[in-house]
Amino acid sequence: MTDVVARYFEMWNSGDVGIAREVLSPGWVDHGHPEIDGVADVEHAVAAVRAVSPGLRFDVDDILQGDGDLVAVLGRVGGRRLVWVVRLADGLMAEMWTYTTSTLGGDD
Repeated sequence: MTDVVARYFEMWNSGDVGIAREVLSPGWVDHGHPEIDGVADVEHAVAAVRAVSPGLRFDVDDILQGDGDLVAVLGRVGGRRLVWVVRLADGLMAEMWTYTTSTLGGDD
C-alpha cells in the first residue's frame, strides 16, 4: 500500500499526470485542497504547479503504514515540514489530510 502513496508523490515531482489514475480512487478527496475535486482536477493541478514551479519537490522522508487503511507520510515541500495522512480504499488513495509542523504543535 505504501507503494501507491510513494507513486503519488513521484507524480508531483516528475509531472507524470498519468500516475493519477493509477493511484487515486475516482472519488478522491484532498481535505487540504477542497477546490480539487477528483482525479481530473489533480491532473490539472500537477500540470499547473509544475508549469509555474518546475523545481518544486515533495521530499518524502518516511511512509508509515498503520494497522488499518491509514498511511502517514512525513516529508518536506519548499523547506516546510509536513505530515500527510492518507486513507486507502481498494488499494487506491481515497482521502488525504495535510498537516504542517505548526498544526501538530511542533516548533521547528
